[in-house]
Amino acid sequence: MPAKRPTTLFIDLFVSLLVLLVVMGLPSSGTARLQLDLNSPTMAKMPIAIPDFTSSSPGPLNGRDLAQIVRQDLNLTGLFHIIESPAAAPVDPGGEPDFKAWAQRGAQAVIFGNFQVQGDELILEARLYDAALGRQELGKRYRAKVGDHRRIIHRFCDQVMGKLTSLPGCFSTQIAFVGDTRNREIFTMDFDGHYLRQVTRLGSIIMSPDWSPDAQGLIFTCYAKGNPDLWWADLFGRREGVISARPGINASARYSPKGDTIALSLSFKGIPKIFIINPQGNIIKRLTTGRGNDISPTWSPDGSTIAYVSDQAGTPQIYTVPVAGSSPIPGAPSTGARFGRLTFGSNYNTDPDWSPRGDLLTFTARVDGRFQICTIRADGSDFRVLTNQGSSQDPAWSPDGRMIAFSSNRTGKRLIYIMDALGEIQVPVSPITGKAPAWSPRLTR
Repeated sequence: MPAKRPTTLFIDLFVSLLVLLVVMGLPSSGTARLQLDLNSPTMAKMPIAIPDFTSSSPGPLNGRDLAQIVRQDLNLTGLFHIIESPAAAPVDPGGEPDFKAWAQRGAQAVIFGNFQVQGDELILEARLYDAALGRQELGKRYRAKVGDHRRIIHRFCDQVMGKLTSLPGCFSTQIAFVGDTRNREIFTMDFDGHYLRQVTRLGSIIMSPDWSPDAQGLIFTCYAKGNPDLWWADLFGRREGVISARPGINASARYSPKGDTIALSLSFKGIPKIFIINPQGNIIKRLTTGRGNDISPTWSPDGSTIAYVSDQAGTPQIYTVPVAGSSPIPGAPSTGARFGRLTFGSNYNTDPDWSPRGDLLTFTARVDGRFQICTIRADGSDFRVLTNQGSSQDPAWSPDGRMIAFSSNRTGKRLIYIMDALGEIQVPVSPITGKAPAWSPRLTR
């Protein structure tokens, strides 16, 4: 048998090496993880099936409604494609879930739930499976009052997000907002608009609420004493008081990430400037100078930088300034922010809010004569317009950085909406009219 020529031998070796690399690069069916890679620019939505939950006996809750809460939660993140489920979930001859049938429907993941009601108590079990492998990835069992069924399902969805992305969801959080009524009191609701509750009863104009980092109270500007003073109130409205009542405005206050300081706009020395005070109202430092009116500060997640609005260039624009002498919070996302003017894409920009991930700011910009919600990177690049209906304002990030709450009058009345971070899914959530939403930093109950 003749020996192979060098060229033929080289080709054989190259092909063998290529095959080996391909095989090594394929995930093992026993070790592949059901995971969403949020850092991938080409990440596709995960197809997931969520059939109606089942119960062994009739009761006050409906399995279709319970599963629909899961579908709505996950859909609002913009990370999932919800596979339509048949009325009866397919099972194999042994009575177990037929994962092959789910995979043939295109599902990469499946969530099953079963429940029973005993008196006023709900017992619910929910499980997340890898459809291709038929492997359980997450399983939880809950006991709660029947009336708390939405909250335990939100908690399960938080854990699903934690399993699939390594970062828990924010479905168990709340949104505070100012009711769009004559007195403009503060209300809170679950992120999806349920469990509405009035917090303040001051009988006066209230603006710009912000949550304390422990999610047990709010700060806001209120005219109850005739001046726009900075107030605080606990979450249940049992205690309240004034933090700063300096002459002029005491407005748009925001807690620092650690909660040990507050940034706000004060005008007791003339035109409004950004100051930093402690929670007792004592001034720590003045942060901005110059000829412009400076308002609406927002902290970077590492506490090292503040973005704010100034009209020093003639129109409201967003600027950033370092918080000199502060130490970044260990483990907080690095922002890569540049200092100075950040926005140039519109002649009117306001209401900035810094993403908890540190990479983006959302804000209100005037686009084609109407206010819309936009985002921009902390270095001033990648300006994007996310809304295009009616007038939309007051954006606020969710604590996981996956969603944005905002107010909009697109239907003729101003409601609170939420959308995913790309603006692909936008839904109204508030049961009453309102504005100035503020998203709680974590579980509030």
